[in-house]
Parts: sequence; structure tokens; C-alpha cells
Amino acid sequence: MRKLAVLLVFAASCATPTAKETDGARKAFEEWAKAASSGDAERTLAGFSDANKSAWLYERLNENDPRTRRWRGDLTGTPRTALDLWWGQALKNGNGRDEPVSSVVLTHPTFLRMFREYFTAEAQSIQTGLSRAEVTQAYGDASGVTVLVKSAPGMPVEYYQMVYEGNRWKIDLYKPPQPGGK
Repeated sequence: MRKLAVLLVFAASCATPTAKETDGARKAFEEWAKAASSGDAERTLAGFSDANKSAWLYERLNENDPRTRRWRGDLTGTPRTALDLWWGQALKNGNGRDEPVSSVVLTHPTFLRMFREYFTAEAQSIQTGLSRAEVTQAYGDASGVTVLVKSAPGMPVEYYQMVYEGNRWKIDLYKPPQPGGK
């Protein structure tokens, strides 16, 4: 009976986030949206999980984008080696999320500069989309907290999957509205 009680406590600790955690994720999303809509590239990037940053980088490399090619060509030493090893595995996996790129790449100052270039190019649409964002619902699920957002009345819902990483809630996955608003 004692083992069953321990298992139940353990199962409860692995269950979906509590209301307090869900509220924390909601607040983290709102702070992130405010930073993004105000043009703060550094805080916007910091609000992404490592898997999300890796997926973003994978997409840029896979597109063979000139800015990303230039950044990769300028990267040297341990960060370049880590990037190339990750890129080879990411290509085999078909995505950058399964095995996130090393922190020596994600924390490299040139990575933030490259992200800032992309962010600045899209700043107007980001500001337009997120300045009116309203959280309509947040709920815990098996992988963290899902935050449902509308960018304006009558607009379809956007899904943001949040995970707890590095002592804070971060955006792990964005799901755009589906055709028909679902």
C-alpha cells in the first residue's frame, strides 16, 4: 500500500501543470508578447525554448537563406563545430527540434545579431500581430501549458505551447490558425 501511495504522489507530480503554473505561463507569454511588440529582439529570443530556437535555425539553414549562410560562414571554433555536427543530425532527423543545437551556438553573440536582423525585418508585422494579442485561454497539458491567443476580435485562435526551461516559462511551439479558424 505504501508503494502505491508513493506512485500516486509521483504520478501527480508528473501530471499537468497546476493553476498557479498555468497562470505563470500565461504571464510569461504576455510579457514575451509585450517585448516582441515593442521591438525587443533580445527578450523575444530569450522567450523561446532551445528547441524552438533550434527549429527556427533549422528552417533558416534549410532555406539556404543568404543571411544565415553568411552567419554560418563567419562562425568559427567550437561554435562552428557544434553547429555543423548538429546540422548533420538535424538533416537526418528532418527537423531541428529533436536534438536542439548546443548552447555554445545559441548563446553565441553572433546568433543574437542574426536573429535581430530577421526580427528587425519583420518588426512591423510582429508589432501589428502581437500588440493586440489577447490570451483567451491557458491550460496545462502533458508537455507544459498551451496558451490560446487572438490577435484581434473575430480573428482565429493561435496556439502557443509553453515549456518550463531554465527556471522560466518559454515558448516551445507556435501553431498558426488553421483554415476555417480551427
